[in-house]
Amino acid sequence: MPVHAMEVNHASIVDVEAAYAFETGSWQKQEIVWRPEWVMRFASGSRLTIIGEGRLDAKDELDPGRPDQPFRARYNKKGFPDDHMDLELRELFLDHYLGDAYVRLGKQQIVWGQADGLRVLDVINPLSYREFILPDIEHRRIPLWSALFEFPLDIWTTQLVWVPDATVTETTLPGASYSLIPDPFGEGRLHVNRPDSLEDSDLGIKLSSFQGGWDLSLNYLYHTVDDPLIRIDAAEQRILADYNRSHLIGGTASKPFGDVTFRSEVGIESKNRLQDSVTGQTTETGIGSYVLGLDYSGLTDWFISSQFFQTYRFTRTDNDGASNEQITFLVRHEAMNNALMLEALSIYDLDHEDSLIQLEAEYIASTNVVLRVGADLFFGDRVGTFGRFREQSRLVTGFTLVF
Repeated sequence: MPVHAMEVNHASIVDVEAAYAFETGSWQKQEIVWRPEWVMRFASGSRLTIIGEGRLDAKDELDPGRPDQPFRARYNKKGFPDDHMDLELRELFLDHYLGDAYVRLGKQQIVWGQADGLRVLDVINPLSYREFILPDIEHRRIPLWSALFEFPLDIWTTQLVWVPDATVTETTLPGASYSLIPDPFGEGRLHVNRPDSLEDSDLGIKLSSFQGGWDLSLNYLYHTVDDPLIRIDAAEQRILADYNRSHLIGGTASKPFGDVTFRSEVGIESKNRLQDSVTGQTTETGIGSYVLGLDYSGLTDWFISSQFFQTYRFTRTDNDGASNEQITFLVRHEAMNNALMLEALSIYDLDHEDSLIQLEAEYIASTNVVLRVGADLFFGDRVGTFGRFREQSRLVTGFTLVF
């Protein structure tokens, strides 16, 4: 193992951003986020990466106070010096090559799949819903303590994954701007029946190859489904979050056809639990999901992408449909010699007939300063996926400093 570092490089990103919820006439956040990164290269060829994150939010509306973090494993928790500040070791991992094999050990993100934003196979790392699904997904993924081992096997590249970190998807507690947890008791107690990190480790294998112009993968993951079954205990006035284990089997296929790239992704979960929206009765079922996407880049400085996403429940509840469908549409345009980027993203839920529209403009003012303005707009009925947050529609402005 390496002892002395050959080279140490440092870079920092500082994001300053404010969001104003115009429906309620209030500031949602006024924050500064510092993300320092150190990369140490050793004589043996190994590389150690350390990424931190420090956040100061003057408003403290998105994740109020100093939450207990019941969704996180012991060694994956943030620090809260006060109500407005949190500190986190985002990633810490060692990269090393053993002949043709590649190993990464430590706290990291492991990304599977081809879909943009809509998760089918990209479920190894849980998500943070501090701001629902509004930030870029690399900032919403929660890095986990895990091991990745990758090596060639005939025409395939084989990837083995072990995740002994039982952190699950993190939603903010009742009272926060984007909380997904119902609280009929006003201040009901939340009990998270989180799995054990070692006994309930996640194990996975991915085979990937490039054949006849097709980028292909086959995936298998035995894991904890990170999205819980939420139950209400009226007698004890408690909110219970329970989890189950499942086998995920799936794959991806993508290929460019001239200016158009076709992307597809499919996955089947062996077990999940659903709750009837009327009776509250719990049903066990397998779930199939897939995404079909088309990307077009035939116009200079333009990129257009659309996706269709469907989830199908093999056993349905009495009062809910068997499937859920969403479509996404993305348009991106670059101008002024790529100094200005304009982007519009729309996600529409076909079942609830509600939507999210995100608009953003970024301007590269200098080599290390990026200015941006945007809007996150929710539409639809309050019971819908997006309509429930329509009062949180907001205008966003800020800048990024790199040094």
